Amino acid sequence: MGSLIVRTLAFCRKELSSSARQPLKVLGLVLGPFIILAIFATGYDGSNKFDTALVVPNRQGISTNPADYSSFSKETFNIVEVSTNQDAEINKLKEGKLGVVIVVPDDALDQIYSGKSAQFPVYYRQLSPLQANYIEYNTYVYASEFDKVLLREALEAAKPPNDQIKTYGEQLNSATNQLQQDMQANNVVAAKADIARLQAVTALTRQGTASLIIPGNGKGDSQQGQLIAQKVSQGVVTNLNNRVDAVDAQVNAINDGLNRGDANSSQQQQNLAKLKDANTALISDANKIANIPAAVLVEPVLSQAKNLASTGASFLNFYAPAVVILLLQHIGVTLAALSIVRDRMLGALEIFRVSPINPTEILFGKFLSYMILLMVVSGLLIAALHFLLGVPFIGDPLLAVGVIASSSFASIGLGFLIAGLARTETQAVQWSMLLILASLFFTGFIVPLNQFNEYVRYFSYILPMTFGATNLQDVMLDNRPPDLFYLLMPLALGLVYFIIGRFLYKRQFSIS
Repeated sequence: MGSLIVRTLAFCRKELSSSARQPLKVLGLVLGPFIILAIFATGYDGSNKFDTALVVPNRQGISTNPADYSSFSKETFNIVEVSTNQDAEINKLKEGKLGVVIVVPDDALDQIYSGKSAQFPVYYRQLSPLQANYIEYNTYVYASEFDKVLLREALEAAKPPNDQIKTYGEQLNSATNQLQQDMQANNVVAAKADIARLQAVTALTRQGTASLIIPGNGKGDSQQGQLIAQKVSQGVVTNLNNRVDAVDAQVNAINDGLNRGDANSSQQQQNLAKLKDANTALISDANKIANIPAAVLVEPVLSQAKNLASTGASFLNFYAPAVVILLLQHIGVTLAALSIVRDRMLGALEIFRVSPINPTEILFGKFLSYMILLMVVSGLLIAALHFLLGVPFIGDPLLAVGVIASSSFASIGLGFLIAGLARTETQAVQWSMLLILASLFFTGFIVPLNQFNEYVRYFSYILPMTFGATNLQDVMLDNRPPDLFYLLMPLALGLVYFIIGRFLYKRQFSIS
């Protein structure tokens, strides 16, 4: 047993000594990825603007000065030209001089008045589906902005029923004051005329509540309307109708007294006081509705998104842990594969065959050395990212060590498997490069895994990075413990890879 440990550690020492004699190689493993991430951090500003031409109708009063449309130049569409010649701008788009052309149709209002939505064509030329989707999403956002502007201006230009209800309330109050004077003067005829006026205004008020411009007061039956809007609008309308009913009840009570010739009794005075209170309540509610700004009527519900992650969303922060795991996977696979292939090509395998050592001891020795090397490289790289580039590290370092060790174990095991399949160093390097490409596309590094079909997700589970990148991001950036399945799965994969690699290496080791 002691000799087995000695022989295993001898191979571990051999590989570590080889790395120690090449400090520039180890430094390159840390410095290269760090420089790439540093350039990415300092060079990426997150902007995604497209030089845009705005084609406007050729009519008097419509400006073609880009400065007049500065409010439309936001994060996506940078208005650099305003023209009335659509064909000329489309040609510039085809020549690559513009990124987007937005056309304001000359008959936009005619389309709206004919009961159709106005179509604002947006032309772009993109091969990237991400850029194309980004442009199309922002055209939807800009169309929504146009909708809001048009609706807000329409509400501000017209006298909506909201203000009319307020006016009816004021008329009720004026008629009530006149009724009080006529009742105090025992003028039954004039008082009955005041009652008729009150009843007419009350009827108009009741009709006006049905056409109030209140969010959710339409006739749609969407789930969103049932969830919030209809409940709100029905509550407002019902409350106003109750106010009108209270006014109507007191008007009828006073009218019944006047029909009996009672103009100024204590009962009538009580009815009059209740009528004033009902008027005051109605006017108060009408004022609240009338004072709702047009902008709020257009946008009654606004989202307020809150990110509960412990650190802010940042491209550098998000990709840094994933790059660390990608680097460890590549180093582990490449070193393990090339080391065994090189031993075979240089004839070292023949020496091992006649020495008192077995394939398991050789593989374990190499495994220990590479594990130590990968842990050192990952520690130096994470320290550089944290202290020099400001990448957060708010989690438990021991949990991060566990994640890195789990991923490194699977990567070295995968390298042993590739070594058993490859016959030359070139083949081993080709396999390693293919693994990098697969890791970039199928592990969530570029495109989230949930956007792939299920069979592609199964393929991603054979790559150590799929599990390590997510876990290291959770630990470093969000102070969350690693997912147990994602922590144990690389260990299981590494064990399977190691067993298969040992089997293939043992076949090569045996003398045929």
